[in-house]
Amino acid sequence: MKKVCRGNFDKADLEILLNPETKEERKLILQTAREIKEKYFSKKFFLYGFVNISTICKNNCSFCFYRKKNTKSIRYRKSKEEILKASKHLVREGVNLIDLTLGEDPYYDENFEELVDIVSSVSELDVPVMISPGVRDKSEIERLRDAGATWFALYQETHTSELYDRLRLNQSFKEREEARENAADVDMLVEDGILLGVGENKRDIANSILAMKNEPLAQVRCMPFVTHEGIPLQKQELAGDYALITALLRITNPRKLVPASLDIEGLKGIKGPIEAGANVITSIIPSNFNLAGVAQSEYGIENEERSPKNVRSFLRKRNLEHATTEELFNFCGSTEILF
Repeated sequence: MKKVCRGNFDKADLEILLNPETKEERKLILQTAREIKEKYFSKKFFLYGFVNISTICKNNCSFCFYRKKNTKSIRYRKSKEEILKASKHLVREGVNLIDLTLGEDPYYDENFEELVDIVSSVSELDVPVMISPGVRDKSEIERLRDAGATWFALYQETHTSELYDRLRLNQSFKEREEARENAADVDMLVEDGILLGVGENKRDIANSILAMKNEPLAQVRCMPFVTHEGIPLQKQELAGDYALITALLRITNPRKLVPASLDIEGLKGIKGPIEAGANVITSIIPSNFNLAGVAQSEYGIENEERSPKNVRSFLRKRNLEHATTEELFNFCGSTEILF
């Protein structure tokens, strides 16, 4: 544990921590992660509003509900006006950031300037904007940055190439890495993440934690896989639990942002990662805008479980605080301390 906390560790050290021998050992790892989180971020949490602007995708990822061949999935492409309306609502409700997510929609390959225009309009709402547009070349990433996007999110899902090939079918492992590198090169803040319960082992998880530690990232995450109707991949046994892996991401990335996602099991699903050092709550989706989640396309949306109001109430009951957007802007402006 001491080697990992000092930042002087290798995959073997991580594999040991991924396999605690006793409940007390696991509890110590989570406690250490919480203490690190509170040292740098106190009891505050950033809230991310989530706007899934297109569920149309040209890819056939084996794990994704929105894979091209899935006839069971919800399909839409929101207009700029619909996106702005939902984003304005989320900002009025107090979120600190708008995350614009989409599948690799061929429409935006041909009409990329429309995506740039959407980013430009949402960036005028005075909160940071994250864009999750799939793999894009460096010139496109620069256009998104110039339009006002601060963040670029692109998940590798795993940093083991053989497993990656089974998850992201017919997609280049290297091109995905290079897209994140290009975003960092043009001074965007970058997020990477891994998927759990998709056939990985502890060595794969350790490999991913080490890889993300060494990437120029400002945010790192893990998420359990949720199985869906119409996809080939079925859930497999987790090689490590969600909270424990979140804790190791916090310990190995002490000053970075680490999310807990409502997209798994709503408020119930964020309890573990919050106790393990997370400091961001993601996938806050407003009701009455006909927006879909990703891991869970409908869960907790229309009953407002995933609303900013209910998330703030959840935090208050645990003596935790909602951070201000100014504090997030300050973090965004001081990330040289991360690398």
